[in-house]
Amino acid sequence: MNRKLLYEHVDVFSEKAYQGNQLAVFRTPGKLTPKGMLLIAREMNFSETVFIFPSKLEDTDAKIRIFTPAKEIPFAGHPVLGAAYVLQRHKKGAKPSVLTLELESGRVKIDIKKKGNLLLFSMHQPIPEYGIALQNRGQVARGVGLKMYEVMGGGVVSNGLSFLMVEVEGTEMVSRARLNFEQASNVISRHDVCGIYLFAREDGKKQHIHARFFAPGLSVWEDPATGSAAGAMGGYLARLLKFPRDLSLNVRQGIEMGRPSAIRVDVRCDRGMVETVNVTGSVALVGEGTVQVP
Repeated sequence: MNRKLLYEHVDVFSEKAYQGNQLAVFRTPGKLTPKGMLLIAREMNFSETVFIFPSKLEDTDAKIRIFTPAKEIPFAGHPVLGAAYVLQRHKKGAKPSVLTLELESGRVKIDIKKKGNLLLFSMHQPIPEYGIALQNRGQVARGVGLKMYEVMGGGVVSNGLSFLMVEVEGTEMVSRARLNFEQASNVISRHDVCGIYLFAREDGKKQHIHARFFAPGLSVWEDPATGSAAGAMGGYLARLLKFPRDLSLNVRQGIEMGRPSAIRVDVRCDRGMVETVNVTGSVALVGEGTVQVP
């Protein structure tokens, strides 16, 4: 008889179930192989699936491995928050206010705070690194179904994963965007990134952002909430705005998919450099289930 694995289904970057970004969290995968993890991730068919293991590092609560339906990735935002939620939920005794997780990209610290009846999970992201500028506005416009003049600019930002930031003139253009697989794949390959993060500043207000993320190479045509890319976007805007001391962004994503998500990004800068990037959101439990070990 095949062994079964228990998983928890959570929605990240949402206060309510059936919104935000879906995640399957396997808390006790045992000796499951990478091949088995990938098979399960493909079967779940969420943007990511996360597997929790003991960590051998000091002062580290757990190690997590993150898989899209296409492959394992070293870093992502909503799997970190979702894994932290499950670990905190099952912690016996006093609940932790801080967790540290080991990822393939390094260790990540998560602060846990209570706000009324809600728990807020805030991850300390790696400091962003800046790559090449957007190479061809016309090509990226075709990749997302827009006109060249609607694209304001963009560039590559890395924080464990590499993203192509693309800013457009207004939120209507973000909503109107449609992925052109061939053109978008060419843009992604040309810039050596995992996907395109399309965004606009709402009504000219720097603190409100409407965003969408397309990553067809990861088998994620569109992602309803992308914490890692939102943090990278915070670093991108901090540079564009000449590194203000504090920059706080409220990011809306997933609206076009019927899965509205709320992501808070806080960037602190000093002397022309990004000092810290924190990405915050809520997590809602949807349910539990089991799968057979492949």
